[in-house]
Amino acid sequence: MVLRGSKAEIASLKEGFGAAAANQVNVRPIWLIDDGLRRQYIHGKSMVIAPPVQQPNLAQSIEIWQPKPLGGKLVAGLGNILAISPFNEFGRRELRMSGPKGPVHVIQGIREINPRYARLIALKPAQGQPTLLWDMRVATSSLPSSSLNQVFANRIDRTDLNGRLEVVRFYIAAGRFSDAKDALKETIRDFPEEESLEKQLIGLTQRQASQLLDEAELRAEAGQYQLAKGILKNFPTDDVGRITRLKVQDAIADLNQKEQDCKDLVVQLRKQVKQLPDGQAAKIASIVDEIEKELSADTLVRLSDYTRLKDAETIAIEDRVALAISGWLLGSGSGVQNLAIAASLGQVRDLVAEYLSCVDAARRESILVALKNLEGALPEYVDRMLPLLKPTLPWPDESKSEEIEGYFRVETERARYLVQLPPEYNPLRSYPCVVALHAAGGDPKDQIDWWSGIYNSESKARLGHAARNGFVVVAPLWSRDTQRTYEYTPAEHERVLVAMRDAMRRCSIDSDRIFIAGHGEGATAAWDIALAHPDLWAGMISISANPDKTIHHYEPNARFVPMYLLMGELDGNVDAGASAILDDYMSFHHDALVIMYRGRGREFFYDEIPRLFEWMKTKQHQRRPMPQEFEVNTMRRGDQFFWWLELGELKPGVDINPILWDQASRIRSGTVAGSIGTGNQVRVSKAPSDRIRLGLRPMKGIIDMSQQIVVRYGTRPSYHDFDGDLKTMLEDARRRADRKRAFWMQIDLP
Repeated sequence: MVLRGSKAEIASLKEGFGAAAANQVNVRPIWLIDDGLRRQYIHGKSMVIAPPVQQPNLAQSIEIWQPKPLGGKLVAGLGNILAISPFNEFGRRELRMSGPKGPVHVIQGIREINPRYARLIALKPAQGQPTLLWDMRVATSSLPSSSLNQVFANRIDRTDLNGRLEVVRFYIAAGRFSDAKDALKETIRDFPEEESLEKQLIGLTQRQASQLLDEAELRAEAGQYQLAKGILKNFPTDDVGRITRLKVQDAIADLNQKEQDCKDLVVQLRKQVKQLPDGQAAKIASIVDEIEKELSADTLVRLSDYTRLKDAETIAIEDRVALAISGWLLGSGSGVQNLAIAASLGQVRDLVAEYLSCVDAARRESILVALKNLEGALPEYVDRMLPLLKPTLPWPDESKSEEIEGYFRVETERARYLVQLPPEYNPLRSYPCVVALHAAGGDPKDQIDWWSGIYNSESKARLGHAARNGFVVVAPLWSRDTQRTYEYTPAEHERVLVAMRDAMRRCSIDSDRIFIAGHGEGATAAWDIALAHPDLWAGMISISANPDKTIHHYEPNARFVPMYLLMGELDGNVDAGASAILDDYMSFHHDALVIMYRGRGREFFYDEIPRLFEWMKTKQHQRRPMPQEFEVNTMRRGDQFFWWLELGELKPGVDINPILWDQASRIRSGTVAGSIGTGNQVRVSKAPSDRIRLGLRPMKGIIDMSQQIVVRYGTRPSYHDFDGDLKTMLEDARRRADRKRAFWMQIDLP
């Protein structure tokens, strides 16, 4: 992710550019990157992988005259925005927001606009309204083409060729090539003598084509192969150059090649299965049929071992077939070349899937007994197949929308949430996910619309960024109907976590790429939940939050969660203590990006959503491996599970009731610390509870489940051996729905 703008080094978020101007010594250098639209804060050493590069800003601004007031009250904070009118032909609009004495009406005008942002100022007010000095920035990309066109038409003399071309250049610099093309066509029509403009029209067509290519590539990366192919097949190849045509042909060929590779592999596999004895072929017939039906670009990687060795004459036919079967069930690199074991893996897989979906405890016990008699029911095999299973639970009856594809409204005894799947959803593909928390008084549907896009009845699809980037969006109902603020309670956490885990059982969510996000009070909730459960998230996105209570005490937990903290610099709802929290995050130990939009208050900032997905899709923003060593804080019932350590009931004085926060005699968090060293050495050095539970699984080079495990807790070490039983692993996967990190064994102490 690249940040662009003017750079200054500051010591604190409170100081802004002043620290750099005063030449103060930066003990903890914070980089402030100002692009005119927003101020972006990062820690210069921990967040930057390459030195900054100076680039000239060649974008030109278009100025628009507005009746600016000569004086007035400087705006220091903004209330909630209640309503905004569209811009008129003069670039003016009316904004209504809450004020201390009731609604305030402000007339704003676009004073300056460039390809990145428009600068709005408060104009002379109507009688009875205060005169304000207010400079506000909005992203140019958020302004409708219709509004921009009428503003430019009103400002520019249509007989002025240079003025007309200035608009074309503006649209080109903003990446709005369709608008640029329309403006250029009108200019050519009005100035037919300017023959050179036709060549520019060809160039614009070429740029539009590049955008289409990028969209096709994005859709293909998101697993939307038919959409990508549709874009490419309908590509205007007659209007573009030879190089672009070749790129389109190569992209289509690549998509077709993957389909052909799948067909060729199935043909080869069936040919080899026919050479097996009838008894062996019969045992794997159903799995071969399954491979033929479900092999696709998403699952092709499972057969990479077979693809590489399918023609190896030095390997027996039955062993090559075993590679295909085991690869399909266990994934690439499984390396099983024993056909008897590979065949039994199919039975193991089916029993494991049944166990995870079974509500009958007696039936689960009988499944465990059956697994003990199967050759392929080894812990290492089951651990590999768990992430490759299809979702283990069906969608509840009547939860599926009849109109919107992939849209579900789920209401169970414990969970209430909405979910929107991406286009061309494939249960055998693992998808990133946003758990999106609504604002106070809001509706989960607002979050679905914000992230995935409002449903378009003409195209019969959502066209938002989550849909385009292939993200599942889960929107829980986390608050009560009459609730107006986030209360920091375990009940609110449970509503969110239960909904998330229920969705993980019903659709194919990658547990390593789950992001929690929210708006307003939902953002405060997301922030708090992320820090309370740092082992769950790939990252946290907070939009206009107001951090308080436990968030002030959970800074050590924040070191394990990448954070994107977005707000308006004039948000009057934000507590003054928030800047101290943000300052703490500007350190070498944190992955935190703070964004403050200039002249903006508490908003949802849809301007920022393309960059949110860019941030989420960076390779660094996946759930981190279980740490060998950690130290975190806890101070609330429910905040008791951290990676491989679970606390029992918290000790008196540690568990603080958030509702009675102001009445607590002492507010102090408890520290939880543990480490895992080489040689199977586990140490719990701090735990504010009389009982703990350890959940262990193999950790390469650190934990070897075939060797004795030594746990040091309290005054004496204890010694434990893994007995090879599958119950702990399957029960943990069933309970937590995290099929990538199921624990093989659990140890209760004392």
